[in-house]
Amino acid sequence: MSRKKVIAMVAYTFLPSDARINRHVKALLEAGYEVDLYVLNDPKMCNFPPDERVKIHLLQNREYNNHNKCNVIRSYLSFWMSCSCAMLKNHLAGRKYSLVHINNMPNFLVFSAWHLKLLGVPVLLDIHDTMPEIYQERFSVPKSHKMIKLLFIEERMSMKFAKFVLTTEHTKWNRLMQNNLREDKSEVVLNLPDYSIFPNDESSETKNTDTFRLVYHGTLTRRLGMDVAVRAMAKLVDRIPSFRFDIIGDGEQRAELVELTKELNLENWVHFSDGFVPTTDLPKLLAGSQLAIIPSRNSVGTELMLPTKMLEYVRMGIPCITVATPTIAYYFNEKQVHFVESENVDELADAIYELYSNTEERLSLAREAERFWDQYSYYTEKDKYLNIVQNLVAGKRGKPR
Repeated sequence: MSRKKVIAMVAYTFLPSDARINRHVKALLEAGYEVDLYVLNDPKMCNFPPDERVKIHLLQNREYNNHNKCNVIRSYLSFWMSCSCAMLKNHLAGRKYSLVHINNMPNFLVFSAWHLKLLGVPVLLDIHDTMPEIYQERFSVPKSHKMIKLLFIEERMSMKFAKFVLTTEHTKWNRLMQNNLREDKSEVVLNLPDYSIFPNDESSETKNTDTFRLVYHGTLTRRLGMDVAVRAMAKLVDRIPSFRFDIIGDGEQRAELVELTKELNLENWVHFSDGFVPTTDLPKLLAGSQLAIIPSRNSVGTELMLPTKMLEYVRMGIPCITVATPTIAYYFNEKQVHFVESENVDELADAIYELYSNTEERLSLAREAERFWDQYSYYTEKDKYLNIVQNLVAGKRGKPR
């Protein structure tokens, strides 16, 4: 009987709430692989469904102190070292990895597999976020800053080290190509919602008529603009008789947002989840929402992002208000989502009120947004990923000539 092939999956992330990692693992299991996961420790991990084909290695904790550069670097390096040692130990102990799939951030996690690469194991780098842009936005430094230059070098070296590179958007792939990513060793695999988790629901208009329900889920950080959304809610209290804004997620800005909600006396209207929620629990929390708010700041930190949450809303028939960042505008037009100016509280509040008052417009946005699925499919992206993995495991090029 042939030995089962094992994939090592590395990600500095909380597994239950990371949809992309979970989709990759599910695809690998369906294709007959076993998976070793190297991830952060998560209090909600006890709720993660066990599978004998998956071995989970919880390497360390993470706290939200991302504005302290030294703490971020120290945490990344600690994870890198723990992962490097654990992977080599398990490989030599009999797991015999056929492929190492590294998910950024940071990119240099790819070098945690240097010893396995020397032993002939191919290394796949999956770039979810571009670190130079994220750093530039987070720490308010110019592109000419020496740290940004170093991060471009780190990115270029990481991509060169990897056997193959994946990324999540076409706009991001174009940017990586400008930093010497080779077209023949790279591919875009969109970060699409799993159809089995997120149903193609009928419009939420039929589900809740008493309270106008708005929703946001995901990371709470300044570049995603949730402070703008909370301030917009304060302008709606006297305009909409009954509404509720559910913020589902966690992040470095959570405490600030909770305090802002109290300052604006919005506790009866704005509600926060108790931290991140496992991906599998999201649909039941989103069901019944009549409008989704994605108020990302139009900045260097968001211009290459297509929010997965937005695709989940589209999948569930929930119309969206968002900002026309370059990447969102690449995939969607004004007939599919309602665009507002970045950081404009008054315009966001007016847009919410307009869509609250116009049920037909909300229905039209939801219907038009579904055209996205005519061009892109979860199954197509899954097959693309598995073909790359299978080629690399077989010692072939990840991307056929």
